[in-house]
Amino acid sequence: MKSAFKKNIKRLFIAAILIVVATILFLTIVYELRYEAPLPAAPVTEFSFIHSDEKKVNELVLLPVPKEIKKGEGTFVMPESIRISAPADLRVMVNNAVSKYLGSESISVSGNEMLRVQLDETLPPEGYRLVIQPDGVEIYFADLPGLYYGIMTLGQVYKQSNGSLPVLSITDWPDLKVRGAMIDISRDKIPTMETLTEIIDMLALLRYNHLQLYVEGFSFSYSSFQGTWEPTETPVTGEEMQALDQYAEMHMIDLVPNQNMLGHMSKWLATDQFSHLAECPDGYLIMGLFEYNSTLNVSNPESLELVKQMTDDMLPNFSSDYFNANLDEPFELGKCKTEELAAEKGGAGYLYLDFLKEINTYVKENHGKQMMIWADIVAKHPEIIPEIPQDVILIEWGYESIHPFDEHVARISDAGLPFLVAPGTSSWTTFTGRTDNMMENINISIEAALAHGGMGMLLTDWGDMGHWQYWPVSWAPLTYGAAVSWNYDSRDALPLVKFLNQFIFQDRAKEMGALVLDLGRYNQFEEYKMVNMTTTMQTYMFGIMDPVMQDAVQNRLVRELPNLMQVSDDVINEIIDRFDNPEAYNHQAILDYTSILRERLRESNMDRHDAGLIIDEMENAIRMIHLGAKTRHYAQWMREYTPGQKLELLDEMSLLVTEIINEHERLWLVRNRRGGLERSLGGFMDLKASIKSEIERQNSNAIFRFFRNFGDKLIAAAAALYIDR
Repeated sequence: MKSAFKKNIKRLFIAAILIVVATILFLTIVYELRYEAPLPAAPVTEFSFIHSDEKKVNELVLLPVPKEIKKGEGTFVMPESIRISAPADLRVMVNNAVSKYLGSESISVSGNEMLRVQLDETLPPEGYRLVIQPDGVEIYFADLPGLYYGIMTLGQVYKQSNGSLPVLSITDWPDLKVRGAMIDISRDKIPTMETLTEIIDMLALLRYNHLQLYVEGFSFSYSSFQGTWEPTETPVTGEEMQALDQYAEMHMIDLVPNQNMLGHMSKWLATDQFSHLAECPDGYLIMGLFEYNSTLNVSNPESLELVKQMTDDMLPNFSSDYFNANLDEPFELGKCKTEELAAEKGGAGYLYLDFLKEINTYVKENHGKQMMIWADIVAKHPEIIPEIPQDVILIEWGYESIHPFDEHVARISDAGLPFLVAPGTSSWTTFTGRTDNMMENINISIEAALAHGGMGMLLTDWGDMGHWQYWPVSWAPLTYGAAVSWNYDSRDALPLVKFLNQFIFQDRAKEMGALVLDLGRYNQFEEYKMVNMTTTMQTYMFGIMDPVMQDAVQNRLVRELPNLMQVSDDVINEIIDRFDNPEAYNHQAILDYTSILRERLRESNMDRHDAGLIIDEMENAIRMIHLGAKTRHYAQWMREYTPGQKLELLDEMSLLVTEIINEHERLWLVRNRRGGLERSLGGFMDLKASIKSEIERQNSNAIFRFFRNFGDKLIAAAAALYIDR
């Protein structure tokens, strides 16, 4: 018996060894079959850059471009003091606007009558007619915003005329009723009050008339839930919102409350107080890779009571007639606790519809506001469109140049529902933007809005993954969006670069306008046009990941696109085709291209109080690009390089990441509150730790390094098989 037992043990031991060896051999073969050597990139010695037409030096730079402009003969010499003729109830507003846009130091409001303003009800809403004659200036206006914009245009003319204004007549009005911007204040970065008022100043200059500050989590100080956010967050308070509301109103901007309250509730559900309200308390895998716990259980009455109290805390601080409840991306809806209920109702779309109706009724009856929601669930569940309340405004969002705005808003318009289009600045998860995508994305959205009777545009500026882009990165997209939403037909002949130089960056050296647009074009040297980010930025998600594992993750993401994007098969196929036919990732071209731009940045001469800050922000953004490029190159080429070559590149990366972290913290605190900073730094800290570990590996002895590398290959092969399941 003992002998047989020993034989069986021996057989089992041998079998186990054989299984282990077979598994190792199998995984080794899998790895080698999946590994593809990186494509070598051809050197780039010449780069193309954006330039403005500086030959037309005597032409006025007016943006938005007026609908009608007639030039006359002669000039009007602006006196040192000017008397304004205006109705009594408008004098304070006119005086303030003249002081702001013509310069309070050179223009006062006493002396000879030189500026006359007069109501003209024949003009379109927000329209004006500015007439400059040798003996004075007249502004005819349709309404208060029209008068404000007329003075603003006068200011643009004045600042380019050295006090001697050309005789001319400008008649102008906007294409779209709503020209809005949405600034994300919830992805870690919450601006200071000084920054928020500067944001309003810039939007007013660009003739935006609608502003939303995106709130999820605890970026607003809910008085009823103070204990949930007080220890770590630095939110905008109700009193600050009231002050911003009044400041925005003075600048013809409607500050609209914005609060997400179905999906995107992860911070609330992470608290002990509200964790029981989660649809999937144990989490739900998105794409089989990422675990989400962000959606409320709509079958629990406490969920509705929570969001009602949230609105009670927030909405009284705003004078706007609108409220954006968001209600987008409830990924887990109908997947866990409400799975049976969703089946009974005919699908998760009807669960969503019931919740939407409850909130809409409450907001309307208790706060007197018209509700807005994102339209992604409508795109996914078009069967609910006939039952959506007719007063709910749908916001069709899409951030790619190929987003099917026309198809989607046509369906909404045909149902008789009001809608906005929401393109993006393309600033987030890019460091310095995606200029070409941004322009086309804005163009197609506004074209669709005009074609189908949309209310207007809401240009979004998100802060995903740590909100690493600095505020000036968004200035060019905001300027472009303002110009095209006011006068769509002007899109191909905009004095965009000149206007950015003169009125936004105030750069005497005339570098910044073209420079910021060029910085958003470094992705031309990447493998393909990445969706919603650049591949250089994506590297911060992957870190120094084995190329086999990275390819598996990327392929899984691509396969899941149809489940994530509510767009047509044609759009999905075009995106997939990009991934299937990549070019070489040209990290050296990215480094060289952005280094040239960094030198031009240092040649700028901005007449702004934050000129030095802007330069520092852009330089740190370029460092982030360089670190991302070097890291992506390292991950792709790690099998091809010797330990010495690896160490040289790793040392460069280590120096860069340390400098980025120190600068990011310093720069953050100039424009923003501290809350969220540590979360924002997390991605950099993780990469720093990864670089340190990789340096230690390359400095270890050859035997240890061999076995560790071999083990990593086996793990990568196993992970790739798991991801592909």
